[in-house]
Amino acid sequence: MEAMAVVHDEYLPWGDENYRRNPYPWYDRVRQERPVYKMADGTYVVTRYDDITKYGKLPIMAIVDPEWVPKGPWTALSKTVLGVDPPVHTNLRRRTNKWFTPKLVQTWVEAAEKAANDALDRLELGQTVEANLELGVVPTHAAMCSALQLPTDNVSPVHQAMLAAMAALSSVASKEDDIRAAEAFAYLRERSIDLLSYKRANPGDGLADALIEAERVGEMTEEEIIQTISLFWGSGGHNPSFFVSSGIEYFARNPDLYRLYRERPDLRSGIQNELLRLNPPELSFVRYPTEDLEIRGVKIKAGERIRFILDAANRDPEVFQDPNILDPHRPVEAAQNLSFGIGPHACAGQVISRAEADTIFKVIADRVERIEMAGMPEYDTTDRSRAYVTLPVKFF
Repeated sequence: MEAMAVVHDEYLPWGDENYRRNPYPWYDRVRQERPVYKMADGTYVVTRYDDITKYGKLPIMAIVDPEWVPKGPWTALSKTVLGVDPPVHTNLRRRTNKWFTPKLVQTWVEAAEKAANDALDRLELGQTVEANLELGVVPTHAAMCSALQLPTDNVSPVHQAMLAAMAALSSVASKEDDIRAAEAFAYLRERSIDLLSYKRANPGDGLADALIEAERVGEMTEEEIIQTISLFWGSGGHNPSFFVSSGIEYFARNPDLYRLYRERPDLRSGIQNELLRLNPPELSFVRYPTEDLEIRGVKIKAGERIRFILDAANRDPEVFQDPNILDPHRPVEAAQNLSFGIGPHACAGQVISRAEADTIFKVIADRVERIEMAGMPEYDTTDRSRAYVTLPVKFF
């Protein structure tokens, strides 16, 4: 009964197709009427920007599931930054953060720039291209592989594996979704073991080499390394490709904006921020407070589930004027969107994701006069995440 109640909830019907396609009318209502809303399954949902930025990053907000939560396929990454809390999380995060500084990232994104140029070199003007793969997934995956110093082959299977894995995070994921996600993680694990064998036979000075050295000196376990490679190699082209592809689609459907993007480099950073604000690839995150707390008069006990909806906060009218409009002149120093999350568990790859998108958009802007849709995109959308399956466009 609770599962059905969640699917058909009055405020947030997670499984409703109309909701998944366009959740914003529901967000508007729940944000106004029930900003801290307890669902039938006991989950507390928080939707206002100020509440999420205040409470979502509190040290008491644990990412580790309590014992009462059923274990799902994402336990395959339980020994990565996605599955542990400080201080273990802090130590793991420190090992990878230093590889994604703004200076180093500019080196990694050279691979994305080359892949994007290669894709455009293969095209004739007016030819239909699967833009999500060719200009989204392939270049961003290449940049992550550059950081790891790993081969860039088998891109499509990685993308398909991540689509299957993300589906299992939905609040209404089916048993079949969990099975497909488990198979996807098994594939990522097998490939990660193969890639580590390749690295041991072909040593270098990349992130994967640093992880292997950490194992050699006893600072990481083999399992932690396998899972970390699975996370970065597997997801390196997933969420960033959505950022790129959503921009390409927006430019195709709004030629005046694309013209402005090409002609006004000073506005590009602001436009990218707006694209991120309006189109986050991950819509929410879940935490479990380790202490009792109260949000807007609603008392929440330690260990209960709280879901913070970033997608709703990004369009909070109390924070963003005309929140549903992409405003290329919205001040960059204004309230920041929450698309990369907040607090200690904010996206570990946000610096490289922004740099990849900026680089790929620049390649397109320099070489393409206009973009047109060449068919209907296919999306993989749940209440928890968004991704493109296909994005057919034409470049002129």
